[in-house]
Amino acid sequence: MMLLSALLLIILASCTTLPKHPQEDNRVAFTVRGGETLLSRHAPVFVIENPGASHNLIGTPGATLTPGDKETIYTDPSRATVYAEERPFTTPKGSYTNLIYRVHFENIPGGFMPYYLGKGKNVGLLVVVTLNSGHEPMLYTTVHTCGCYLAFVPTSYLPEDSFPDGWKRGRQAVHSENLPGYLTHNASSPNQGKTMVLLRNDTHRVKDIWRVDTDSLPDYRRIHAEVLPLSSLESLPLERGGTTSFYETSGPRTGYVKGSQKSRERLFMSWWAFDWRIGEDKKLGVTKEDGVQFYTSLKPWARDASDMRDFPAFLRHWGWNL
Repeated sequence: MMLLSALLLIILASCTTLPKHPQEDNRVAFTVRGGETLLSRHAPVFVIENPGASHNLIGTPGATLTPGDKETIYTDPSRATVYAEERPFTTPKGSYTNLIYRVHFENIPGGFMPYYLGKGKNVGLLVVVTLNSGHEPMLYTTVHTCGCYLAFVPTSYLPEDSFPDGWKRGRQAVHSENLPGYLTHNASSPNQGKTMVLLRNDTHRVKDIWRVDTDSLPDYRRIHAEVLPLSSLESLPLERGGTTSFYETSGPRTGYVKGSQKSRERLFMSWWAFDWRIGEDKKLGVTKEDGVQFYTSLKPWARDASDMRDFPAFLRHWGWNL
């Protein structure tokens, strides 16, 4: 057991010093076109490392049929799509709106140097922006579409009594990444800026989050991503007509992204996490009756409480008092 733990630490460990940002000749940012909707105004800008590798590019899920009518699901890195949706929710303290942004990548590569535990295809990332009743961003939640690598970054719009006990406002270590513990927004103009999300090479881990003024965006090469409803992932067009879902719609993998099996995580983690499909990407349902359980804690007894489909309960589990 100690040897296995040491192995996992070696696999997962990375430097927790301040994250380095891409050099001037290697700056690529994925943006969505401006607009008056909440989803457009608050959409993050995704900055990626090593854009020369296709698997680092935000892509567009698609589907094709072989001559024998066998379906293949893939993520096309030649064009970028951000899937987005507004979801209101209420708690005893007030009414809020979640802006959900979902992006997918071709894969996490599967070599041995470095060795990535999350090797697999069609992997994805969620960024959830929680707005208060005045449509000001209070909290950023990032998580991979397998439910792993969860991170929270609160902002200056979050009331003091809503923070978890003991929350530190400096930098925070999150699964070996170094992220801010607090973002300051311009209180007089919450929409006059952009939230930048830096994604790590190969693994697509969130490496840093920061705010910039709209009129002083960094000089990155920009790629404009199309914005589509989150529901469109359930009706991918087929070349010969008709549509198919990005997710399995029957059998034991119902709700999981097609082709997202994670052999390494199954080998090293499934037996002690009590989940044969650990690490597999999945749909984020609207309610607990919609889709597969989207747990964010590896503790088997905390899976229901940490399920993001019930966002108020999910927040309470992690100590947030909205």
